[in-house]
Amino acid sequence: MNLDRVINMVINRVIRTLVNKGVNAGIDAGSSALAKRRKPSDADLLSEEEQRQQNQDQARMAAQGKKAAKNARKFARMGRRIGKF
Repeated sequence: MNLDRVINMVINRVIRTLVNKGVNAGIDAGSSALAKRRKPSDADLLSEEEQRQQNQDQARMAAQGKKAAKNARKFARMGRRIGKF
């Protein structure tokens, strides 16, 4: 293997790492700047009672989603069993 190829491989690896770190730093800086400019959402303006009610609603919806996923897996299993016949 040529020394030139080895040097190019090492340099490419270093450049790739530096570019990735630069891109990540730029995206992090941009996202933090957006977070600073963000207006307060409706969730920030809710009273404690409204927030508790909203959390309960979200928990109920999550439970329904889990139940639906469980049923979907069950029906998929049944479909595979029926397909074997």
